[in-house]
Amino acid sequence: MKIIAWNMRRANASNDAAWDYFRELNADVALLQEITSIPEDVLSAYDSVFRYAEGKTGLQQKFGTAVLVKGRINRGIELSSEWDWVNEELERFQGNLVAVEVEVKSGAKLNVCSVYSPAWPIDAGRLKDVDVSVIKLKQNPQLWVTEILWAGLKSVEYGEVPWLVGGDLNSSVTFDYLWNDGPRGNEEIQERMRALGYVECLSDLQGTVTPTFKNATGGKVIHQMDHLFVTRALREQCVSCEVGDAGRVFGESLSDHLPIVGEFNDLAKGPRRGTPSDLT
Repeated sequence: MKIIAWNMRRANASNDAAWDYFRELNADVALLQEITSIPEDVLSAYDSVFRYAEGKTGLQQKFGTAVLVKGRINRGIELSSEWDWVNEELERFQGNLVAVEVEVKSGAKLNVCSVYSPAWPIDAGRLKDVDVSVIKLKQNPQLWVTEILWAGLKSVEYGEVPWLVGGDLNSSVTFDYLWNDGPRGNEEIQERMRALGYVECLSDLQGTVTPTFKNATGGKVIHQMDHLFVTRALREQCVSCEVGDAGRVFGESLSDHLPIVGEFNDLAKGPRRGTPSDLT
């Protein structure tokens, strides 16, 4: 079973080059970000859900977030939290955090969440009378969609169906030490996910932070902005996890993000537990 997470940088149905590479990757499950439309042949090969992302000013973006599966989408998953104001933010950013239960052709089920956390913080003015410290990063003065995501995942009742959370988090641990004036708390985001029982597949399988993003200025590829978090049952079935062809993706300007490509054993034949207690 192949699972990919990829920010396709405004790919649309007529952008043959990006979608051609997507077809070649031949994913069973795809978590996609920054797409504007999906070709008809791809839609016919996959069951899918797509939502437009939230813009900085509150208007709908021209691109959105999607989950595609060769199989079927059984149901939507509504992330929720113990805090009402967080639930309002989860509703606001439902086009950035697309969570569903999927069933691949083998019959294995997965709970998946395709994530697009924008490069701008949540409007502080909207929450000026709210105590955001209950979820805010300790090392960052602002609130980001990554924290809204974490609050929603924190309240999930983990059961037998494994979880996969992946996409463009716009967060890299390299920000914490490479930028003197850059955003802080990126390692804390990783620590929070580990505490919930998730393993970041790409860095875990590669043994190090693996860059996924090409900077617009200077063209450096030094930040892992994209991530593939899985619960233990899914990590134990992971055969490999790597980035896509950088020469092609960057060389042909398909996107400024590389896809993460994970290969997994057939979950229908393996362990099915997906709870944080599997890490103990």
